[in-house]
Amino acid sequence: LENVERNAINQTEWANVMGSALFYRGFYFYGLLTNFALAYDEQTSDRDLGIPLRLNSNFNERSVRAPVSECFVQIIRDLEASVGYLPDYPSVVTRPSKGAAYAALAKVYLYKRDYEKALEYSERALQLNAQLMDFNGDPDIINTNPNSTPFVRFHKETIFYAEMRAGLFYTTSRGTIDSTLYKSYSLNDLRRPLFFRLSNGLPLFRGTYTGVTRNFGGLSTNELYLTKAECLAFLDKKQEALAVMDQLLVRRINNYSRNGEEFTRESLLQFIRLERRKELVYRNARFADIKRYNKEGANIVIRRVIDGKEYALEPNSSKYALPLPADLVEYTGLPQN
Repeated sequence: LENVERNAINQTEWANVMGSALFYRGFYFYGLLTNFALAYDEQTSDRDLGIPLRLNSNFNERSVRAPVSECFVQIIRDLEASVGYLPDYPSVVTRPSKGAAYAALAKVYLYKRDYEKALEYSERALQLNAQLMDFNGDPDIINTNPNSTPFVRFHKETIFYAEMRAGLFYTTSRGTIDSTLYKSYSLNDLRRPLFFRLSNGLPLFRGTYTGVTRNFGGLSTNELYLTKAECLAFLDKKQEALAVMDQLLVRRINNYSRNGEEFTRESLLQFIRLERRKELVYRNARFADIKRYNKEGANIVIRRVIDGKEYALEPNSSKYALPLPADLVEYTGLPQN
């Protein structure tokens, strides 16, 4: 765009291209960082290895892994700058918008455990779109057949639409849901039949927000409600947090009621974080959430038993930074995790 003059004729298109470019870069830098770097730690982020920050198309420039702190500065700078160019609402939800930039910033700040900033941006995003599907019956729920995906592709909760590709031989149609997670849904929880189907008595996921078998990797209002509620609870604003959760859960659970249940700050956080896990299944959220929870002392250990042998991923392990692709390391000389 530096070679294209912005004028009265092209100013809207020029701004949308600039804003979109900044949004995409920030959004995907963040996605890479949550997978290939350790959880954000204010004390070590200036020396923890992040990702290469490629800011131009010159393939002759050598890739260098920037510190995590520098990566977050770049991500936030890009997303904040995109706000000034993007429209409030996109022409189609596969394109960025101001609401998408706010939602992405809420996601980034939540991962950084900056709860005040995450609250601010979740509220800004919800001011533009606060719609939720009502699982009791909604026009966007088009198929109750347990062998099909239940939601229309571009429904009212979608702020920015993106899909996640299945890696190697992974598909949700083959991956059994954690039995503990499945049992956490009450029988009157409408997510239970909409999100899952049973195959030989085992739960499999079907509730993708894409309307097809691929999983949703974009931004949506239901995640914003959970982000806002968690931030309010963390900041000890219990009644406000519960009011936000009520708005979500009354649309998720048949005859929903809290029955006057009292919460401490910690029990409320646990309640909201469990609902976040139940709501954002196969949404590329849980891995990042576990990383930040463990930084706060949650001590979550991920265990898997394969061929009779148990494997455990310990809290704050260096293995939370996934290995870089071997060919990338070979060609560029980047330090491996």
